[in-house]
Amino acid sequence: MNYLQFTGGIALTAAVTFAARELIQLPVFNILGAMIVAVIAGMGLRALWGSAAVPVQPGISFTAQYILRAGIVLMGLRLNIHDIWAAGWQTMALDISVVILTIGFIYFLGRRYMVERKLSTLLAVGTGVCGAAAIGAIAPIIKAKEEDVAVSVAIVALLGTVFTVSYIALLPLLGMTPHAFGTFAGSTLHELGHVIAAAEPNGSESGEMAILVKLGRVAMLTPVAFVLNWLYTSGRREEAEEQSKSLPVPLFLVGFLAAAGVNTFGLVPGELKGILIGASSFFLTMAMAAMGLNVNWSAFVRVGRNPVLVCLTGSVLLSVYGLAMIRIAGFQ
Repeated sequence: MNYLQFTGGIALTAAVTFAARELIQLPVFNILGAMIVAVIAGMGLRALWGSAAVPVQPGISFTAQYILRAGIVLMGLRLNIHDIWAAGWQTMALDISVVILTIGFIYFLGRRYMVERKLSTLLAVGTGVCGAAAIGAIAPIIKAKEEDVAVSVAIVALLGTVFTVSYIALLPLLGMTPHAFGTFAGSTLHELGHVIAAAEPNGSESGEMAILVKLGRVAMLTPVAFVLNWLYTSGRREEAEEQSKSLPVPLFLVGFLAAAGVNTFGLVPGELKGILIGASSFFLTMAMAAMGLNVNWSAFVRVGRNPVLVCLTGSVLLSVYGLAMIRIAGFQ
């Protein structure tokens, strides 16, 4: 492997990441978030190359695989299990039911309307758990194609943005307390950036509650990964036998859990934790840029409109269910 091709690919994804982080300072882009802007920018650059081979592909592939994993491990430092537990059993039950219902419904609907199995899974996890980060974490487990990853990230990001703007517009009509609205946004919106953008206009209490509830859904990433790992290997004898000799889930998810444990017990100084969380965000954005650089626009033509309609239907169900549960449970 050519050293310049390797370092050049990593440098390119880093440059796209820096550009994306600058763009999100602007209106509209700030709702999308850096990861979404990065994947779209990567796809734009790939379109400029056309069918020609990308000259720095080794570095791009390394970023999409290994820097992604590093970002997911460090993402665990966002989680404090004590805080999630302290939010109460009703909030935890809401998060769990939201994740199970959304993933099950979107996957079922995707299979019903002839959406490819792995793409259905990525859309379901991205909508139900935590958007692009969840899609990136699950993709290696189910061995999804990078173009499917980029397509699913784009669809979830688009719909998440539409729903975020809709929540802000409907805020005066919902008649919810800041606590209840934060719970609603955190339990039903797709990306962490979407959650913050929707809840913060309603005050700090709403924003803090929204983030806490959303992190409860992020905590579901590991059990979801365990289940999907089992489902996708149980029917493949050789792979199942190979995995039985090693860890039941990829090592980076073990690292994610370990990082969450380290943060929960306060083993990382606050300043260092802030640096590492920042690194996690940067690494994940680089990985999204790399996945965008690996996709051809023809992928959108190939998948057709059904994935968008399936994800839209699932997102509507998620919002209606979340609102109904908040009303029934009496969140104040």
